Amino acid sequence: MHFTMRTLVRLGCLAALTGATGVHCRCTQTITRDVAIIGGGASGAHAAVWLRDHGHSVVVVEKASQLGGHTAAFKDPVTGKDINVGVQTWIEYENSFDFPARMNVSTSGAMEFTPNTPNFVDMKTGRRVAGYEAPAEAAMYPAIQRYVDAISAYEDIMLPGFFNFPDEIPEDLVMPFGQFVEKYDLYDAVPQLWDSTVMGVGDPMNVPTFFIVQASAIPMARALLGTAAAAVPDSGRLYDLYESIANFLGNDVLYSSKVIKSTRTNSGVSLTVSGPRGKQTCIQAKRLLIAIQPTPSNMAPFNLDREERDVLGRFRFPTVYAGILRHPALPKLNAYSNRSPTPGGLNHTVFPVASQVGHIGYIGGTEDLFQFTAVGTQQETASSMKLRIGKAIDAMIAAGTVERPKLQPGVKPHVTFAAFGDHGHMHAQVSAADLRDGFIKKLYGLQGKRNTWYTGAAFSSGFSTILWEYNKVLLPKVVEGL
Repeated sequence: MHFTMRTLVRLGCLAALTGATGVHCRCTQTITRDVAIIGGGASGAHAAVWLRDHGHSVVVVEKASQLGGHTAAFKDPVTGKDINVGVQTWIEYENSFDFPARMNVSTSGAMEFTPNTPNFVDMKTGRRVAGYEAPAEAAMYPAIQRYVDAISAYEDIMLPGFFNFPDEIPEDLVMPFGQFVEKYDLYDAVPQLWDSTVMGVGDPMNVPTFFIVQASAIPMARALLGTAAAAVPDSGRLYDLYESIANFLGNDVLYSSKVIKSTRTNSGVSLTVSGPRGKQTCIQAKRLLIAIQPTPSNMAPFNLDREERDVLGRFRFPTVYAGILRHPALPKLNAYSNRSPTPGGLNHTVFPVASQVGHIGYIGGTEDLFQFTAVGTQQETASSMKLRIGKAIDAMIAAGTVERPKLQPGVKPHVTFAAFGDHGHMHAQVSAADLRDGFIKKLYGLQGKRNTWYTGAAFSSGFSTILWEYNKVLLPKVVEGL
């Protein structure tokens, strides 16, 4: 077959004539865009729509087969019920609800709550935690208000991002969260914060308070108090938004794809992307927007320089898992929350640390489905966490916390997963010493270097609505001068 030079350029091929073997192509297509976005989760998908709306061409490189990141949906085949997996609601913040409206998705639906009986269990032994009592509402809500009051002093430097962060970090944000709880008398707020998002931090009572404020931001705490909305679409299905975004972006998303090679310079960015069936695409872009967690493995294809390695390499990440399971021993209308059996656990100053199964709760309106959340160390995997969840339920059966199911002889009860969300590395953290040494300023100093910009939870907060507002500040800087 004969290839002209024009054909080779159009195909984006690297040609080499080796005797009679012909031409070997690196890329089957080359595309040129203003901005290449890595990751199509909450921050990356929003950024792509914002950039298109503001007249800029984009391409999104997404490793999964769909957009949405930590937002997914499961349809119960028995009842037809749609169940949110991962993200459960959009928390009201500034004008963030404008984005679902832009995508013709409502925010006027009502969240469903199942009236489960709470059970507080040591998931390692399977035993109920004797003497544990959840804070009464009369104590919990004032404590959450004290939390809001205490962290409101730092709202301007924490939300929607750290653009205005001071040279010297406030001591409140550096102290271990356990000390912060003692200083502001927040004991009766911590169980609710832990169950909502804080368990994902891994060892929340001992990390700098900065990362708790990041994981349990003011908008979420206000939603717990009822002073901010927690919204879902009319359908109750959060994934409606990402289906609408996918339709809008069309071929501007490369699914099941990842960057395998890159060149980043002051004049532009070149990417080689591997897609389904080994198909490779070359991307030429003026700007690069990284919308994934900056883990070592995620950043490996981007040839970090010494400064980038020094800053991003300081992050440590727990791993987070969420999904839907079945087990014949679990009774309906019950929920099981992991608690520490130590004396400190009874007064809400000690909580289980990663790796641990955080919560298992029945999903109302289903025959036998339970949602779960679990947190691992950086070394945890989806396979090891599935085993850990199964062992936790086995321990509850052995301890008599739940009854052993009556099955046919020789059949052992076991857990099955209807949906398993491996959210991977989340809640990026550094040490208190790094924070005092100006880490946040150094982190934001990477913005724009070698035409590379960053969005996502490591640079803001993990809530979708906060990330959308963060993008509104960041993206004009990304496209400046295009």
